[in-house]
Amino acid sequence: MPGGQPDPVLARLEALIGTLERDARASERELADSDRERADAARDGRMGPEWQRVQRRIDAGETTVLDVFSGRDESPEAQRLREMSSANLQALRETMPPDLVEEVEDSDEAFDRMRERVTRPPRRDVDDA
Repeated sequence: MPGGQPDPVLARLEALIGTLERDARASERELADSDRERADAARDGRMGPEWQRVQRRIDAGETTVLDVFSGRDESPEAQRLREMSSANLQALRETMPPDLVEEVEDSDEAFDRMRERVTRPPRRDVDDA
């Protein structure tokens, strides 16, 4: 910029980026704190025996929360946690207004389509043989 003046648009962008980075770090800390609290409660048995067994396996590096709820972990306790989660979500949906239920279902469908695209093996063309 002429005269050594900083570009106001650039300054605003840098400030916005700084704010976003601070917010992201704060969110990461909150998520880590929440996960630690959940893990402690699971270890202590406050979340039930299924969670306690799953948490032991998480601590041993045998599974992850993502594996449990994505279905990759096929252990009986992981299956039970998925069943309990599904029942809890169904009970929650029954208390929600119909328009919100529809919005959640639309989001679920969009998420399922996105997950399918991400996890689908790459296509191989027949001509590659």
